[in-house]
Amino acid sequence: MQVIINSIINPVQFILKRRIVFTVFIVFLLAVVSCGKKSEDVKQDQTQKKEFGWSEDLSGISIPDYAIKGSIDGKEVQIAYVNFEKWRGSNDNVLNFSLVKPEQNCGFIENFEGFTLFKKGGEIKQGNWSKAKFTDGPDTYQAFYKSAGNKSAVDWNCSLEIESISEKTAKGKIVIFFNDNTKSWIAGKFEAVICNN
Repeated sequence: MQVIINSIINPVQFILKRRIVFTVFIVFLLAVVSCGKKSEDVKQDQTQKKEFGWSEDLSGISIPDYAIKGSIDGKEVQIAYVNFEKWRGSNDNVLNFSLVKPEQNCGFIENFEGFTLFKKGGEIKQGNWSKAKFTDGPDTYQAFYKSAGNKSAVDWNCSLEIESISEKTAKGKIVIFFNDNTKSWIAGKFEAVICNN
């Protein structure tokens, strides 16, 4: 009788032991895979964070894909309104990133505060343009920011991607770093209202 009981218990114990070992192996394997994935995600996040930050040289830096924002005099600012002015007579093109929204699109903003990228006597066209280093010539472009009635007069670099321009809007991404003491900047994606002046 004992022999019969042992012959039944031993295979059951063997099967249970195999299931336990198999379950432990699967749990271990899942833990290793998920840890490896988290490690890769952390490395990727660190690389992305490392790629973007105030820099004297924009070579190889990707424009961030978040909504446009910036920093003036060490304080982070939110952009409330973006317009793309096309001046018919002078053929100047201007991108304005304002901290306040006018009463109506293309309306005058008294005491403008924000960022401006200005191209004298030429179009800002669909495509990419960059001034990678502070020391690079600006071509016919100017960039500055205004805050508390003061206009910046420092070196700057810029990377601009205009993805589309229609009769009413221009969409794109931009980054500008200013070589001031507080490392002012603007970066992100935007949709600008077209203003024909």
